[in-house]
Amino acid sequence: MTVRKSKNGVVRSVFLTSENSNYATSVIDLFHKSLGKRRKEIENEIKLLELKSQNPKIVRGLALLMFRLSRLDPPSFLDPMKVRKAIFSSARTPPVAPEERDDLIARIAAEMDVSPSEISKAMYADKEDEQILVSVPDITPDDLSARYNLEQVETVMLKTSSIVITTTMNHARFERRIRSLGLLYRISDENGIYRIEVSGPLSIIEHSDRYGSRIAMLMRYLFHYSDWQVQATVKLKNGDEKSDYSYFLDDAAVELLTSREPTHESGKDRILSETPSPIKVAGKAIFPDYSVAINDTTVSIFITRPNYFGEDQAMVTGIAREGHQAELFCILEKGEKCPPGAHCFRDELDRHAVVDYLKARLTKREVPAKPAERPEEKPTHVNQDVPEKVLQHLHSLYPDSQAMVDYLEFMGFDPSEALQKAGFTIKWKGLRIIVE
Repeated sequence: MTVRKSKNGVVRSVFLTSENSNYATSVIDLFHKSLGKRRKEIENEIKLLELKSQNPKIVRGLALLMFRLSRLDPPSFLDPMKVRKAIFSSARTPPVAPEERDDLIARIAAEMDVSPSEISKAMYADKEDEQILVSVPDITPDDLSARYNLEQVETVMLKTSSIVITTTMNHARFERRIRSLGLLYRISDENGIYRIEVSGPLSIIEHSDRYGSRIAMLMRYLFHYSDWQVQATVKLKNGDEKSDYSYFLDDAAVELLTSREPTHESGKDRILSETPSPIKVAGKAIFPDYSVAINDTTVSIFITRPNYFGEDQAMVTGIAREGHQAELFCILEKGEKCPPGAHCFRDELDRHAVVDYLKARLTKREVPAKPAERPEEKPTHVNQDVPEKVLQHLHSLYPDSQAMVDYLEFMGFDPSEALQKAGFTIKWKGLRIIVE
């Protein structure tokens, strides 16, 4: 993180612009010239570049981004642990002379039917600094600078105790995203200017890292819009102590924070629209988190957390009564239980599972009844194999029996049959399934 502190308690990020894009240009050129080299060799080149630069921290930050965007492969196809085990097993005492070492490597190479040089490369191929740079991203200096600037903002946000967003836009759009991320907040209206106060990561005792990542997601969402300001209280080191600083950001910085390169999203990320149109209910605009078109029908998707589930469920029910297609899904963190009647996912939304469920519901595919509606002695059996991705999600939900049952029901499977097919042991406690 590269910031400038002032004596009056204000801190600001040091952003890269077109005027100092030479930093990004130099790092990109270095990586292109380093194709085929080991990571530790590239690290040494980066250190030399740092020595020549006015701000070494910027060079280091850009290089870390390039490493993250590039592809590095092991220098050998052999299993390093297997090679080391063979060498250490064959050598009763460590070889001292180079000739002894060469003889040992040649012996192991003959046993494995490979060349001695391949054995040498494979010995420590699992070490990070031995990885070989095989490809670099096709990225411009401006786009790399934008990524760097965005990381600067997100790093500052991880050190905030409070964040205040002010806007004259319809605050419902921002509020919807804040709720879906499970952030703590409150909203006030000051003469048409909406003030949204969000608790920062440092104000949360538990799960501060996870909470901080959700703050970063909120900021990325904010950067898609205009007419906003952010005022944050940041706790940073000041000598031997930590002091509070004021950090300011507004929509004028968006140009420096957003990359103009095409995004390489996976199919998982493209199946849901992240810019859904608002739904008008009783004269109010309600903003979904996502939307998806299924059979010429647009379904609005809302994401909630357990602490907001009851309120959001009532909202989605009201939307459905107005004739709109809408569905609510709940995201759980470790230790949280799925609220009764909720469709839950652990840690993140499984977008493919959501689409599969909505397709089943809209095509009126028969979905088994909930456990409370099904007599214990007459479970409904659905003769279907359980897909691998469903099995994986079940294991991520275990041992939350209710969440596993609810997930299978909303995917259209009979819970008792599917759980047993997945290798789980179940027992009935009254009308409830308990997974053991």
